[in-house]
Amino acid sequence: MPPPVTAQDFDAVLFDLDGVLTTTRTVHAAAWKRMFDDFLGSWDRQHGTRTDPFDELHDYATFVDGKPRQDGVREFLSARGIRLAEGSPDSPPDEESVWGLGNRKQRLVEDELARVGVEAFPGSVAWVRELREAGLKTAVVSSSRNCKAVLDYAGITNLFDARVDGETALELRLPGKPAPDLFLEGARQLGVVAGRAVVVEDAIAGVQAGRAGRFGLVIGVDRDGHAEQLLESGADIVVTDLGQLLADSDEDIHRAGPRAHRLQAAARRIVSATGDYPPDAWRLVERTFNPDFIEQTEALFALSNGFVGVRGSFDEGAPAYRPGTLLNGFHETWPIVYPEPAHGFATTGQTITPVPDGTMIRLLVDNDPVDCTTTEVRQYERVLDMRRGVLERTVVYQLPDGRRFRVTSTRFVSLTQRHLVGIRYQVTALDTPARLVLSSELATPPEQAVEADDPRQGRGTPANVLKPEAERVAGAEVICTYRAPRSNLAVAAGMAHDFAEGTRLVNAHTDGDRALVVFEVEAPVGEPATITKWLAYHYGPDSSEQLADRAGLTLEQASTSGYDACMADHERAVTDFWERSDVLWEGTPGAQQALHFTLFTLMQASLRCEGHGVPAKGLTGTGYEGHYFWDTETYLLPFLTHTSPQVARSLLMHRVRMLPDARRRAREVGCSGALFPWRTINGQEASAYYAAGTAQYHIDADIAYSLDQYVTVSGDTDLLFRHGVELLVETARMWTDLGHFSDRHDGRFMVHKVTGPDEYSTVVDNNLYTNLMAAENLSTAADAVQSLRRESPDDHRELADRIGLRDDEEATWRRAAERMYVPYDDSVGVHLQDDHFLDLPPWDFAGTSPDRYPLLLHYHPLVIYRHQVIKQADVVLATVLLPERFTAEERRRIFDYYDPLTTGDSSLSECIQAIAAADVGKYRTAEEYLVDAVAIDMADTAGNLRDGVHVASAGGTWMAIVYGFGGYRWRDTSFAPILPTRANRLRFPLQIKGSQLDVDIQAHLVTYSVRQGERVHARHHGASFSVAPGAPVSFPGDYRTHDASPDRPDAARVDPAPP
Repeated sequence: MPPPVTAQDFDAVLFDLDGVLTTTRTVHAAAWKRMFDDFLGSWDRQHGTRTDPFDELHDYATFVDGKPRQDGVREFLSARGIRLAEGSPDSPPDEESVWGLGNRKQRLVEDELARVGVEAFPGSVAWVRELREAGLKTAVVSSSRNCKAVLDYAGITNLFDARVDGETALELRLPGKPAPDLFLEGARQLGVVAGRAVVVEDAIAGVQAGRAGRFGLVIGVDRDGHAEQLLESGADIVVTDLGQLLADSDEDIHRAGPRAHRLQAAARRIVSATGDYPPDAWRLVERTFNPDFIEQTEALFALSNGFVGVRGSFDEGAPAYRPGTLLNGFHETWPIVYPEPAHGFATTGQTITPVPDGTMIRLLVDNDPVDCTTTEVRQYERVLDMRRGVLERTVVYQLPDGRRFRVTSTRFVSLTQRHLVGIRYQVTALDTPARLVLSSELATPPEQAVEADDPRQGRGTPANVLKPEAERVAGAEVICTYRAPRSNLAVAAGMAHDFAEGTRLVNAHTDGDRALVVFEVEAPVGEPATITKWLAYHYGPDSSEQLADRAGLTLEQASTSGYDACMADHERAVTDFWERSDVLWEGTPGAQQALHFTLFTLMQASLRCEGHGVPAKGLTGTGYEGHYFWDTETYLLPFLTHTSPQVARSLLMHRVRMLPDARRRAREVGCSGALFPWRTINGQEASAYYAAGTAQYHIDADIAYSLDQYVTVSGDTDLLFRHGVELLVETARMWTDLGHFSDRHDGRFMVHKVTGPDEYSTVVDNNLYTNLMAAENLSTAADAVQSLRRESPDDHRELADRIGLRDDEEATWRRAAERMYVPYDDSVGVHLQDDHFLDLPPWDFAGTSPDRYPLLLHYHPLVIYRHQVIKQADVVLATVLLPERFTAEERRRIFDYYDPLTTGDSSLSECIQAIAAADVGKYRTAEEYLVDAVAIDMADTAGNLRDGVHVASAGGTWMAIVYGFGGYRWRDTSFAPILPTRANRLRFPLQIKGSQLDVDIQAHLVTYSVRQGERVHARHHGASFSVAPGAPVSFPGDYRTHDASPDRPDAARVDPAPP
């Protein structure tokens, strides 16, 4: 629909607070109920009466919503026939007077806010931002005396020009709603007339106040199904979420312009701060079964350790979208068929292949299935406990005859035994004894079709891709082996069960595609029937017998140790991860929750991936076919290098093992040295579209950069000398062969026909990111060879003899690095993304409807390539990774030019733009980008969460906090910290050369301390310091971003020192 509020028609918008901007409506309703019910219970005992309790829906809306507390108390009690003394504003909370009860309710609200915090509705925030961008003034008008505190809790104070609240009403003696006086005072403070202002309310009294004040438009917000009452009370229009009012929006919430589809998706977020998904710093809690979110929650509630991953499907198997189990690196290959092939095109595709899934334990009562699709759900809660790495679920089912059964399950994927999954499943009859049947399954995956026009999804999985080879059945243990015929990888999938006396094993059998172990239990009332299920997965090119033996051993060891002991070992490993990785965001639980989910994603994707890479979706889904990209080195390795350096080393060794294939790939495309695959599982190139695949030669430089970062930060010269130098030499050789010294450009080294990170500009000349990263690769290689020659001459001679390293190569690399061509336009005063980027017309963002994003799904590539439009940060990424190559002013001009052209169609963009914005002093912009990045999965802002979470974006979000707001630069261990407005405190640890440095940022103090290890030398806003264990170093100052001047020009950070 067209936007109902525009700058042509209105000058300002005045918002109610609770239920319109923030989630505090539920806090207030709960506080009113607790206060009134306690009072009424006491009243009834004293007077021998039976008074109806307070109803959180009807009574809240009728008597108290939107009104001053004392008015609400008076009106509700009057409706119940109770009259109390009036009291005064200073009446104590235990006084039974109108003001005393109101103050008692106030204390309950304050306690609850301190306990759980408050969240802003994303759709509301998005609309407020849009209104302010359009030039309209905004104000908050609320009867609440908590208004300022709530705004501060939610981190949205800076979005409003004025605030009129309960304190204002007392000071000015203004009557509360439904009188219009509060809104009229808000209009007066903004300097606008009522007829040119809009009132936004969710309470009937508030709507009546807006109508009585003769405001130009009254908008009702219906979050509880009372739209008709709002309209009858005077609302002109009613919406269920303010995101529906965004420009050019429809019911799905959209807005035109760069990043639009991301910003607007927040208004339809999956995990919103409501009673269904309450904010909790350490847990992702789902309190209502919602079949509409099955696709997304299978990814959100997935568990993984980096080797085994299980989707977050229900134990009973239904409902389901794509339940499954994935193993890192287990794949099938297929021939890539080109209608018009050419030399050097990739020939063999690779697709991650789900293995037999054993998470299902079907429940039958009287031989009828009991699950969320067939049976009434009376109670429901599912919890992803991120502190422990455990998924828990409790459901109470009620049969048609009234009998109830409680199902409780826990699930973990072990960090200590990476082949092992543990499940404990309990059923309790709540009313009468019952005969239960529990059917435990291990089933091969069904066919998984995909949308052919979405390249993010991949190929899908055909039916019967796995061929059965052998099976073993012994008691309640079943092990089946299958093979993927083209890749020749076999997998042994086994399940075993521990069960108590009174549970009878009925049978165990297989039919090729599915194995069943069936139990029968005579369940007495109140006593849980418990089954512990173990799953084991081993794969490789080995024989079925060898793999089955290993799976059997894993199952035996788990069963011997017991569920509690195995889970305890796992939880200790998770605790160890948090001790070296946790980022404290002191503010609202919702913000901390989203950040913990981000870090949890990184843990699950990488911690036990040894011998493999990290798929773009981790092991939470089959998106991007389970391929490894440059994402690992550029976005994930910074986090691992600084928190889990041994895992970072393992991932770099995975690239080292790819060198033989990379050398062959370089020969195929006519280069010397080594060219790493753009996307792969087995080390061979799997990208069928060379323009956005093989042409991204920068992957060589990305790997070299991450190796350099790892060695510098960790001090691991052993990896560098034993393996890293060879990798650096081969990548440097590729660059000197790919590029050339141009006589027409003063002997500058130029690189033509490449694609940078921005896949909306392909096969270009002198992509700036590629050229600068290539220069870095060349310099790093020359330095590494020099270091090896100096530190270990024998190893240098061995390497030179083995790979034919010539003495003159080092000089060539240094010359190419020094003479590297860097495109720059004097007329615009900005570095160019490539030679011809500025020759293209800008994309028509204003004319692009929201449903046309991402562009790659709606426009032919050639249309996109002919315009200035950016999929993800490119030149801006260069300023983040190589800040020393630019002055502070150059970085500012780059950000100002390229940021408006960036669509955010890639999940790798917002996090980098957040770092760049913070670097140039645009802190409000940086914080908005950070919020978008941290919410990408919990809000499903990319729209493809169903295919798996976004691992690289999670790594980039960590970078946005540490590099962006921490101002950290790894080359010289320097910091330029600033505190986001939404946080009261920010703290993160870094592993630096074996020591753990904790960085604690508060509004007026930054403290550096060494938790373990030796003294660390660093810089704080340019000042050198060193910090030893037990002797923290603090720097007082003003580290809070300033709302009045969030983008102040003098805030750009100083140029980093050269390495």
